[in-house]
Amino acid sequence: MVVIGIGLIVVLGGGAWAARHWARYPGAWGFAFGRGHRERRRALAAARGAARAWARRSEQDESWAGRELARAEAEREQRLADAARQLAALRAPGPGRRLDALGELTLFRHRLVIRTSAGTTRAIGLADLEVRFEPGRLNHSVYCVDATGRVHRARYPHSPPATDPDEPRYDEDRVRDFTVTVQNAIAEERSFRARLPGRLKEAEAELAELRADTGAVDTARERLARLRELNRRDPRREAARAALEEAREDWRKLTGRLPPG
Repeated sequence: MVVIGIGLIVVLGGGAWAARHWARYPGAWGFAFGRGHRERRRALAAARGAARAWARRSEQDESWAGRELARAEAEREQRLADAARQLAALRAPGPGRRLDALGELTLFRHRLVIRTSAGTTRAIGLADLEVRFEPGRLNHSVYCVDATGRVHRARYPHSPPATDPDEPRYDEDRVRDFTVTVQNAIAEERSFRARLPGRLKEAEAELAELRADTGAVDTARERLARLRELNRRDPRREAARAALEEAREDWRKLTGRLPPG
């Protein structure tokens, strides 16, 4: 059953489809649904399909080129960020990762942190530090001497048995091994500091080179611009669009209504 009114169509079981179909082929009912105008509708649909196919192809090509540009930009930004982080780490290394700890001493890649009996902490750069181990009757000791000559003695009691059962006791080998670890870290830090000026120059030059190198991004941007221009001027795309406009105009002449593209 079909009920037709001005600007309104209700088709039981298919009203939404019929409304969309009539909107695509406007005019009297016979033009939109009648068998006599089936070929006219097919011609308009074919013209629409061809024009949209070229539009989709252009959009897909440009979308791919746009993604390539975005990828090139993201890769360049990532390289710049990595180089900037590397340079910042060389300029201000900070304490570095934690390597070991024993009692009141905590060893980091670039610093030794001392926890005092007053509950405060003091950090000494390893390049400016000397440490040595000395055994004792009651306590083993690790002496830490900074560049100013200031000495800190870290005590590691081992005997006699603790009057306080919660007070830790330290094996001599463990204290000696920790001292060696600190001494080796000091040697590595001094080597790092000796190489640092050269590494800074290299990192600064690398960052400057990366900032100046826009080749991949420029190439991708030019490819996208060139593709857009080619698509804009593509005679096949223009022919399809022209054919669609002609088909729309033919339908308007037939029905008095201009169909959508």
